[in-house]
Amino acid sequence: MTTWIERTARQKSIGQVVLFLVVTAIVAWIFAANGAYVKVFFKGPPPATAADLDMAEHEVNGEELIATPYVTITGDKVLSTDGSTDYYVLLVGNRRLLVKSGKTPTTTVSGALGSMPYDVKSSLFPPGTDPTDEAVFYPLLLDTNYRESGYVGAFWALLAESLFGFFAWRSWRRLSGQVEHPAVTRARAWGDIALISAEVEREREMAVIVKRGGWTLTQSYAVKNMWLSFDLFRLDNLVWVYKKAVKRRVNFIIPAGTTYSAALNFSDGQADVGGSQKKVEELLALASQRAPWAVKGYTDDLAKFWKSSRNSFVAEVMKRKSEMKH
Repeated sequence: MTTWIERTARQKSIGQVVLFLVVTAIVAWIFAANGAYVKVFFKGPPPATAADLDMAEHEVNGEELIATPYVTITGDKVLSTDGSTDYYVLLVGNRRLLVKSGKTPTTTVSGALGSMPYDVKSSLFPPGTDPTDEAVFYPLLLDTNYRESGYVGAFWALLAESLFGFFAWRSWRRLSGQVEHPAVTRARAWGDIALISAEVEREREMAVIVKRGGWTLTQSYAVKNMWLSFDLFRLDNLVWVYKKAVKRRVNFIIPAGTTYSAALNFSDGQADVGGSQKKVEELLALASQRAPWAVKGYTDDLAKFWKSSRNSFVAEVMKRKSEMKH
């Protein structure tokens, strides 16, 4: 019969695999729902004529969506736009089409058709402009940067698939028995996992000291049991505790407060428990009471010692623990 620790670890692993499948389904649905754009993104917009521009003009004037927004237009001539590097005018028959592009103007251009933005229109046709001069222009803008949103979407889709895929792959290896969940491995190292699991369950029901940031500290254990995350440590193995304070900034400049967490370093792993400054300090005080042998506070020397010689760090703390208990 599996223990509570093993069952919980398995449930979280299943949850992470299911979440990845859900994310994948959402990404696939988004791409399917935008199939027309995806086709245009890879193959380019289909060719269009002046008649298609006339239809788009009619739709814009009627405040309707343009039925065929992605087009490739071949004009007769490129006209100047008073030195603008972002826009130029393309002569199509006896009408003029405004094109937004940072590239060298050409008579054949592909892009997304939309109504001419108000600020662009007011700049192009200031008060007092002859209506006949304005009528020569299509009330449209052809934006050649139509692929930008596709690149952004592909980036976020790839990022989501990579991130959730990594956790799903790791969880699948645990479910298939290739590797064991760290919490299970840790519990086995402490002794009979069935007895350990029963003790953890009992303390979670009857000996809870504090709950903070998804973590539960009992008389003997630190247990993280969130929606898709599970971890387990024994307070008897606590060797170093300190408060972490990270100053947050908007755009790397504007101060946006400070995030606090309690860093709990064990001989077999580590945990960060977030909360307000007061709650974090209370948590550290409780942890120190349960493990008075643990090193308290942060210094650069301690951090260097921990990083370069963790086994020696742990050995020194365990030696002090043994001396305190005897």
